[in-house]
Amino acid sequence: MKIIKPIYITLFALIMSEAPAQTTSHLQKEISNVESALIPPVRFAGEPAWDITSRMKFYHIPGVSIAVIKDSKVRWSKTYGVVDLESKAPVTTNTLFQVASMSKPVSAYAALKEAELGRLAIDTDVNLYLTSWKVPDNEWTRVEKVTLKNIVSHTAGFTVSGFPGYQVTDAIPSTVAVLNGAKPANTRPVSVDKLPGSGFRYSGGGYTVMQQMLMDIEGKDYTSIMNEKVLSPLGMKNSTFAQPLPAELAKFAATAYTADGRRVEGRYHVYPEQAAAGLWSTAEDYAKFVIDIQRTLDGKSNRIISKNAAKEFTSPFIESYIGLGVFIENYAGSVYFCHGGWNEGFSSYFIGSKTSGDGVVVLTNTNKPMFINELVRAVALTYKWPNYIAPVNKILPSTAQEFNGYIGRYRSDKYGVIKVYQENGKLMSMQNLDSPVELIKVGVDTFAMRDWDFKAGFVKAKATGKHELVQILRDKTILSRNPQLDKEDKVPLELILEGHFEAGVKAYQQAKQADSTHRLLAEDFLNGTGYELLHQKKLAQAIDIFRVNTILYPTSENVYDSLAEAYLKAGQKDKAKQNYKKVLEINPRNEKVIKTLEKL
Repeated sequence: MKIIKPIYITLFALIMSEAPAQTTSHLQKEISNVESALIPPVRFAGEPAWDITSRMKFYHIPGVSIAVIKDSKVRWSKTYGVVDLESKAPVTTNTLFQVASMSKPVSAYAALKEAELGRLAIDTDVNLYLTSWKVPDNEWTRVEKVTLKNIVSHTAGFTVSGFPGYQVTDAIPSTVAVLNGAKPANTRPVSVDKLPGSGFRYSGGGYTVMQQMLMDIEGKDYTSIMNEKVLSPLGMKNSTFAQPLPAELAKFAATAYTADGRRVEGRYHVYPEQAAAGLWSTAEDYAKFVIDIQRTLDGKSNRIISKNAAKEFTSPFIESYIGLGVFIENYAGSVYFCHGGWNEGFSSYFIGSKTSGDGVVVLTNTNKPMFINELVRAVALTYKWPNYIAPVNKILPSTAQEFNGYIGRYRSDKYGVIKVYQENGKLMSMQNLDSPVELIKVGVDTFAMRDWDFKAGFVKAKATGKHELVQILRDKTILSRNPQLDKEDKVPLELILEGHFEAGVKAYQQAKQADSTHRLLAEDFLNGTGYELLHQKKLAQAIDIFRVNTILYPTSENVYDSLAEAYLKAGQKDKAKQNYKKVLEINPRNEKVIKTLEKL
């Protein structure tokens, strides 16, 4: 792909004709520092930083928009690259990007506003406010009702994690159709299949329930509600939840490009799941939202919600890392609220400090979040965000003989496994089916990894005399202890991968009976494991994992659909047909499967 040299178009509040030359020069130096300070999560002494031009070229980034926040104000905003690789039109500060899942915090903000107006209670059954659709009653909801707090914190137990969107020429379903999984919706029905309040599971489906609830309460379309509740009061004039995008705004929209560089057909997808994924914005406009959260926390704003509501919004609920609409990161007492986004051909991220007034918004028109992370760290490094950047590590000498003492298998998160081994003179680690990572010595029995901001330490357990692989956070907190496994001690995944299907199924069944909500036993995790094996062209193992999922989750249409797909890839059409028919037994309206069976 031909890479266009970035074109810079800048808006600076401070760079004006009457601005002092010294101030302008200082700001330009700050910007230059950011542009030359892109770094990985973990740094090692002697390794240089990258510059933004080379990293855009490395990742094949068409366009970028960034807004840097300092002292709860936009310090500067800038754009790079092009809106479209064919037209080569430059990104400007008016270019609209889909912020994808960064729509969720803005939507949650509006719902909290509605609660403060007395139109809903955040701890009450949402079915009391839903009129056009109801959360289906089942064994889980009969024990615990779904509340707004559950929805915005992803603890409601709802299905459907995300949405693929629709081509601009497709028929676009209503919100109710999306919730029912009814034609022309391209996702399955939204329902509860886990005890509400029992733990985190990301669900765009839950936010779509909230979308319908707000429309039912207000009696208006979602675009109007969000404009009235949040966008207009915050002066976000270059933002809209309109889906599809009106013609007069479409001319400002960036063209979306997938991770493999493919131009999205029709330039971008349409997302009727507006609360979860439907906001179009600019970096500078979205920064107004981040700043309002900070100012409200400081008691300097009450445009949307109160200070107490803002505290709830940005404080842990059930899980330590999620609030009522934003994720929470704590670095040795310095707390940040944040959220990322991924739509087809768009990736985005924002982060703001709860106390220092620092923050940044980054929007791109491709799916390369690693680049965004590097750019965020460049801002944090330049402006010295409290405790955010990890210290530089010094690489220490090591030997193959030393490594021999660490080699082995370690139990991870009860039902997973970490394999430690040597390869080409390096100590390597691989967790479950994740990509292998190098363990780089930085201390006695202590190792760092290039992409993970925690240390791996090897300690001898007094009770057994065997090593434990200990994962240690930056503040010395123990993240996890992973005991070394005996040769004959296998976790359920290993049994399946090694061809011991019956023993593996039994192990999974026993595990699920003991830990029904454990993440490594979840339907989505096993489904993802199966698809990773398909990607690795390990068809027999993928089929066995999908088979396990059908045994553990026999009422889910998705598990049979995945198994059927794997059988098709393996050329076993009869078994594929059998499983597609199982899908239709559960959901006779599944148009995709009906068409697939017709072709078969």
